[in-house]
Amino acid sequence: MVFLVQAKIQAQKVNDFPAKSDPLHKKVAMYDKLMLGNHWNEGAIMQHVIFPPAGLDRPIVGSQADCLDPTSEMLAAYSHKYAITKDPKDRDIANKIFEAVLRLEKVTGVPGLVARSFNQTDQPLWHEEVLWYHEWHQSTSLPGYRWLGDLSADKFTSICYGVGTYWEICADEQYKKKAADLLDRFMGRIIDNNFKLTDLDGKMTLWGNFCPDLQHQELNSLIMLMGLKVTHHITGKERFNAAYHMLIDRYHYDDHQINSKILFPVEWRNVGDDYHAARSLYMLIRWEKDPNLLNKYRMNLNRHWYDWKDISFEWESTIWFVMIYQVLNQENIFNAERTQAVKDMWGFERKKREFSIPTKEGGIKKVISEEEGTAAAMIRNYWFGRYYGIIDEKW
Repeated sequence: MVFLVQAKIQAQKVNDFPAKSDPLHKKVAMYDKLMLGNHWNEGAIMQHVIFPPAGLDRPIVGSQADCLDPTSEMLAAYSHKYAITKDPKDRDIANKIFEAVLRLEKVTGVPGLVARSFNQTDQPLWHEEVLWYHEWHQSTSLPGYRWLGDLSADKFTSICYGVGTYWEICADEQYKKKAADLLDRFMGRIIDNNFKLTDLDGKMTLWGNFCPDLQHQELNSLIMLMGLKVTHHITGKERFNAAYHMLIDRYHYDDHQINSKILFPVEWRNVGDDYHAARSLYMLIRWEKDPNLLNKYRMNLNRHWYDWKDISFEWESTIWFVMIYQVLNQENIFNAERTQAVKDMWGFERKKREFSIPTKEGGIKKVISEEEGTAAAMIRNYWFGRYYGIIDEKW
């Protein structure tokens, strides 16, 4: 049985949107307020927020499988911002976002096991079964919380990139230690499980295969080398350096990763995979000192550039690929078109949508509500560009 619920559309805390004609710095500032006001979940940044009546008065209803992505993007954004402003308020926000990453580990009850997302709730919420990704658990370590499992390679990338950037340019000594300890536990658990992401049940997750004894994507070879390099750089523990070189010397991950970019056929190119590769190459190329390995990582970067040099800018992170290439190659490749693409960066439109919500009686009710996507990548792009002198603060 289907019921239609007509209710007044309600927004949450922040409702002011920029105009597309506004200067870039104003658009970023307004989207930043929208993200911190409407998407803030105890420091974690929700990728998708559904407002009442379908949602709640807290930003915890919506698809959440990718929440580690905007969380890591905002962590990197505020790290770059703090490196520029030296404003303690910016560092404090970065610290709180990082604390949310720690909570994503704590909520699972298993050291080194990180959740995709968490919600403070005693009961399952309707989106858990209706929207994408269903592996929700009741927390035993944080009573009154539920968390989403089945971590994947892209979230692995988000953790290493976001925490690594935060450790590098923002965290004080106390938080550097917390970041190092987190990565020690996280990466140590993966090594203990033969380079596989494993879930609460000890089984490999759906997209958690970095294992040298199992066939896996070349992209996952790149991502794992990045994670080990970042963790060794931050912790200083030889265990991670030894694992890094073992995967290279015995299993040739350094050769495999070169082909992580699929160029042909053209329809197989995947901008999402490019995003994981861009973050991985950004960390690897800056922190690797071996010239032979650097040459191989640059070969990978150049394969990506073959596509990126002609890429369109509909997706929020494609202009960031151009920034990444410029930073890593130390070559000014910004022309009028690319500069305009930076100035035109946009976050999201608030939309009205009808949701199908299961009732306790076994029926379905239709609810009309407003929803928001995420602008975290846009905000990260801006402060990354400011940090590296690509974006003028007057734009």
